[in-house]
Amino acid sequence: MQFISYLDMVDEKSIKPATVIITSTLLVVLHRYFGSLDFAQQLFGSGKTFLPPSYMFASAFLLLGLIPTLIITFGFNERLKDYGLTLGDKKAGMLSLVVLSPLIVLALIYPASQTAEMKNFYPFDSSAHLSIENFIQLEFWRVILFYTSWEFMFRGFMLFGLRKYVGDSMALCIQVIPSCLWHIGMPTGEIISSIPGGLLFGILALRTGSIIYPFILHCIIGISLDLLIIITY
Repeated sequence: MQFISYLDMVDEKSIKPATVIITSTLLVVLHRYFGSLDFAQQLFGSGKTFLPPSYMFASAFLLLGLIPTLIITFGFNERLKDYGLTLGDKKAGMLSLVVLSPLIVLALIYPASQTAEMKNFYPFDSSAHLSIENFIQLEFWRVILFYTSWEFMFRGFMLFGLRKYVGDSMALCIQVIPSCLWHIGMPTGEIISSIPGGLLFGILALRTGSIIYPFILHCIIGISLDLLIIITY
């Protein structure tokens, strides 16, 4: 009877945000434990080859990208456009990219690329050092599978999915928590920077009404880090 009384407290307005928070938490945990680079290296060997990162990218696409898409489309019966999958404010988005990209790369990414911790961790596939083809292969699948699903999960499913219920500021903070915790095990600087980084990507998504611009910025940051490590190694 006590349990039934708790169920009576649940109203329709709370079902959707609760679903977003619970499912996103579960999916991030599943990916961190069973889709991560660490797990892949246990499966395929500890060497830095293309197989472990490709597994991590593909599992992210399934857990962080495809499943939230199915929930939105068939569970919520809503449009992906309402979750930031649109061009939004193109002028603000492009201007932000033009201003932020060089600033972040020069002021933050280049210094980070010169640290021993980053050099030992990136790139995920050590053969990316050996040829342009290997580098392009790594970054292509990283962009197509990993960054698309990452931004859709945190800036799309979580941020746009919660903002109508808890407000922009709270939704912004909520989506940063799991995205930061996912980075545990990564280089120290990356874990710390994932907090302001997640806030920046979220603000950019809210300002433009689109996840495309934080996605592009995230890609620029990640690829630039790998490239700078390789050419300055």
